[in-house]
Amino acid sequence: MINFIKTNTLLSIYILKEEIYSQPIHYLLKIMDNCLSVGLSFVEIKENANFIFDHTDKNSVQINIEFFRSLIIEKNYNYNHYFRQKPIIYFKDGQKEDWLSSAFYIINCFQEYQKEENCLENDIYGRFKYESSFQYCFNCIEENLVQQYFILFCRRDLNLQIKETNFLKSRVFLSHDIDSVNGSFLQDGLWAIKKGRLDIVLKLIFNEIFSNPDWKNIDFINRIHNEYNLKSTFFWLASNKIGKNQIKNGDYNFSELSQLSSLTKSNGLHKSSLEMDIDEEIKTLPFKTNFNRYHFLKFGIPEDWHNINNSSVLLDASLGFAERIGFRNGFGLPFKPYNLISESSYDFIEVPLNIMDGTLQKYMNIPMENTSENVINFFEKNKTNTLISILWHNTFFTNYKYKGYLNEYKKILNYILESKVVSVTPEDLIEEFK
Repeated sequence: MINFIKTNTLLSIYILKEEIYSQPIHYLLKIMDNCLSVGLSFVEIKENANFIFDHTDKNSVQINIEFFRSLIIEKNYNYNHYFRQKPIIYFKDGQKEDWLSSAFYIINCFQEYQKEENCLENDIYGRFKYESSFQYCFNCIEENLVQQYFILFCRRDLNLQIKETNFLKSRVFLSHDIDSVNGSFLQDGLWAIKKGRLDIVLKLIFNEIFSNPDWKNIDFINRIHNEYNLKSTFFWLASNKIGKNQIKNGDYNFSELSQLSSLTKSNGLHKSSLEMDIDEEIKTLPFKTNFNRYHFLKFGIPEDWHNINNSSVLLDASLGFAERIGFRNGFGLPFKPYNLISESSYDFIEVPLNIMDGTLQKYMNIPMENTSENVINFFEKNKTNTLISILWHNTFFTNYKYKGYLNEYKKILNYILESKVVSVTPEDLIEEFK
């Protein structure tokens, strides 16, 4: 019978310095400690440690040097090189699971490294495809794998008693990407014509004449969240030009952007598809901000993580698949990605995106009336240690082309309210990470 150590006992860790694994293990253990509240401290003298990471010492926690050499020196990033029948890396003997290396690989999205713009792993917009991922291969996109591996490592390698009942209650991050405020006349109008609804066409014409299109509904969105006592965040495009891969950016001008963004308390950059620096775009906004989400979720890892790190952005909220809800990096909490060049974490916070309206509607083809059920099921499976990030576009708050999605969203908000789930903004998260 294993005698587990209680997690309220402070544990000291020694890691041999200047080895290929030194910084990655230190980085990962800090994330694990934050996730599981293990209570770790790092010491300089080996004799003062409860656990040591030193491949030259027989008393060391086992270290997979072969993995770190393969990843860091040989630059083998493809998941097929590490995962065989399941998304787990094994030690050299092929029998014992290496939970730490598996977590390090997954949380930092190394499977996406060195993917060229037009390679087969990318879609027509240059985005890394869900179908190219190990999550697709092993059908594990909705599993919080990194947390699972942290728990298994603690129990087996550190003899720690991890009680999931002690985990913090999950929170929610509600956000809205404002891609269009003037598209209702054409898109809702086309829908109305197909449905033979002349009354709706006339209403849309009337709204257009009086500059009151249905998608210019920021105040309405604010009122809804106020009814449920919830906070939400808006991401705005700084350009209305056509970008790379013929991606449309905003359809609103600076005056409209200024007026609409002034109605909201939490505003971020929705980085356009133009080949323009992040800070250049931020300077053109009518408000100050230090957080971002990439338009179309079009970004590349690690190159755009480098770009974020070299900008004034302190938080990014882009890390999700357009095609499926779930965990793009197998982890449920905000984190700072690891920079292989500097051998330390990046300076910014990455907040994974879990759920998007268009994902459910367009890519997963979930019937509209089953939308809230799918989202609530995700909440139910992740009641602890997760920041559930939901993106609901302003267009999905309207009743023509996207009819019914407003009511589904309200069902989600009602669940959040009744479950007493706390909502947070990027400003809250940045302050917490300080």
